[in-house]
Amino acid sequence: MLKEAYDLLEIEYKKCLSSVHNNKDLKAYAEEKHRHSMQVMGAGNYLIKRIEWLSNKSADFIELVKTAVFLHDICRFREITLLFQGSKNFDHGVQGGEFLRTIPLFNDIRIWLPIRHHGHLIESLYEDADYQNIADKILQEEVKQICFIIRDADKIANLHMFASESAQWPLFLGKNTYEPQVDGRISDIIKQNAFKDITVPRLADASVADRIVSLLSWYTDINYQSAIDFCHVLGVTEKMLQIFAEHCIDDDFKAQYSAYITNFIATHQYLK
Repeated sequence: MLKEAYDLLEIEYKKCLSSVHNNKDLKAYAEEKHRHSMQVMGAGNYLIKRIEWLSNKSADFIELVKTAVFLHDICRFREITLLFQGSKNFDHGVQGGEFLRTIPLFNDIRIWLPIRHHGHLIESLYEDADYQNIADKILQEEVKQICFIIRDADKIANLHMFASESAQWPLFLGKNTYEPQVDGRISDIIKQNAFKDITVPRLADASVADRIVSLLSWYTDINYQSAIDFCHVLGVTEKMLQIFAEHCIDDDFKAQYSAYITNFIATHQYLK
């Protein structure tokens, strides 16, 4: 199944490149998303080897989980092609799930349903009629846990990229230039939500400091302790806090939020 998943991703990637090859920015975006899929697979492999509920699963089941992780962004390439054509109304997770349902090999609810909601708030999965209608509670739990794995691996890859590759910051920040006296300030709405143990919304007009807070707030939405451990192994957490300290000019908030997120990571009961 993994070989077929790889072949499918390559087909979608190359089709996208063929469509956008004359657009430098979108070509680079497609190349980054191809690399991202490999990075998420790498993070997923780290988690899968360490998650307790997977320890007694069959090789076929583990391959299914890896396939779901690897194909999580399968419709990013179609999204990029549509961006080239001027369309922006495309949910790559929802469309990815629907696309995979049309392929017999991948038409397994443990693959397409977690992918459908990997980029949404987790409540979207719980409220999904397909999820609620799973009569087999063991199967329902598997769908949920696989979604957790995808979401954690995705966050690890994105946090690592942001922490390590400043050239990729425009993808996360939505801007190419940085004005310290403007972009270093924290918006009131961010201050109102920053300490609620939730992911902080990414606003269209957010400052750079706002968006770094949004990225750090992902730690409140990570599920597995092994994901936290891998972030430490990679040095991601320390780098993210350092970047936040360098870019936020609101000293009181900076001290409070740095202490808050550090304490959350240290004391929260993540899944084993």
